[in-house]
Amino acid sequence: MAIPIFDACTLFGPWPQHEVDLSVESLLANMAQSGITRSLATATIGIFHDYRQGNIETLQAAKANPQQLFPVATLDPRAYPECLDEAEARAGEGFRLFRFFPERQCWPIRFAPFRELLQKCDSLGIPVAVTVGDAGDISALAGEVTFTQAPLLLAGVTPSNLGEALAVMKSDTKFYLETTALLSPGALEAVRDIVPSGAERLVFASYSPLRYLSTALGPVLASGLSEDDKALVLGGNLRRLLTKPVTNDE
Repeated sequence: MAIPIFDACTLFGPWPQHEVDLSVESLLANMAQSGITRSLATATIGIFHDYRQGNIETLQAAKANPQQLFPVATLDPRAYPECLDEAEARAGEGFRLFRFFPERQCWPIRFAPFRELLQKCDSLGIPVAVTVGDAGDISALAGEVTFTQAPLLLAGVTPSNLGEALAVMKSDTKFYLETTALLSPGALEAVRDIVPSGAERLVFASYSPLRYLSTALGPVLASGLSEDDKALVLGGNLRRLLTKPVTNDE
């Protein structure tokens, strides 16, 4: 039986110095071709240009494709204190996840506006995803979120900083881990074996169509995880992480 796949991160819009077609139409075609039933989507203009405009475009795309795309907001703590109001407004519109890109936007994890914004997201009951690609980022983030046990998704983790992620996840059960860049053999099995309830804390995310969907999906399907664990990684865990029903018609 085919596993229904729920993708935690897809993108559409312009990407600097990248010629891949990142249109909504391309995203939907990739999803259909690879059997992705639903995706959490983000407009890239919110990463690189204007986070508020990006959220507007994200909501429009989700409303136009309500069965396939669900909106994820980007928030930029450099735009303080306006970003706090943006978080509240988007939560009221049915956004189910807030995503942060400190590396792309050149601000540090240990950043007072970011800490306050995380507290705001927590008060709204919206889980967050944070890109943590550099050594020390995960440890710094863990220090910033000691105030809550709300789910937090670690994005951009590679084999080079997987050990840091494992150490943090062993001691703090609120952290989940995107599979996107965990392409080396044994990486997913290491999470399963070392982290408490490890298979339940892995979340599939492709970053399609910026990345090839098959590149993200292949390591999960070829891994030594059981079929039940693969079903969790490919959608079950994300559904549980999103504490409210994912809809676009509120």
